[in-house]
Amino acid sequence: MELHSYDEESVKGLLDWAQDLLDSQKYPTGKFTMNKCTVILDCKHFLVSMIAMITRNWENPTFHPTIEELWEFRKQYESIGTNPEE
Repeated sequence: MELHSYDEESVKGLLDWAQDLLDSQKYPTGKFTMNKCTVILDCKHFLVSMIAMITRNWENPTFHPTIEELWEFRKQYESIGTNPEE
């Protein structure tokens, strides 16, 4: 498992990436499987809620798992390459 930093710069970079993905509408439109336990049914709503939650709470260590979940989404999304439809 890759270790991530929770400093302002790292979190802002992740949030900027998520917002750019949301703005460009290049996120998967169907079900998106992150792992065997997590399936995202609506990536747009997932991204909107993650951005809102992390923006307000990134300094609170209780929300570090939420930030990790967005990092995991990014990793899985980028691993599918140029075909975001799954």
